[in-house]
Amino acid sequence: MGVTALDKPAGRWCPHFSKSTACRIYAGRPADCRIFNCLWLLTDALGPEWKPSACGFVLHSEDQGRRLIVECDAARPHDWRRAPYQETLAAWARAGQEVLIMTGARGLRLMPDGQTRPVRRAA
Repeated sequence: MGVTALDKPAGRWCPHFSKSTACRIYAGRPADCRIFNCLWLLTDALGPEWKPSACGFVLHSEDQGRRLIVECDAARPHDWRRAPYQETLAAWARAGQEVLIMTGARGLRLMPDGQTRPVRRAA
């Protein structure tokens, strides 16, 4: 995701991220980072397999929860297609949830009929 306070565009690793220590500026991170919580942290119904480091993506919502965004790791852009993720995301789309799968600026909208439509992130 993009972080305005850090001039970090969506789809790029944060320059303050380290695989060994995670966020190098955690104690002094900007408000944009402080207020963000991925849905895995907020939703008891999502098991350990949905932890971002396990599944390869971060879930968050927009538009007061009406839009679910799946932010894929660019190194693992197709991990959302593995079980149980694709089946669950498709079920949510069939139930009326807007589901966008994003890798950087490009992505897919999962349609209720099981089809997908390409989308681009607004600049």
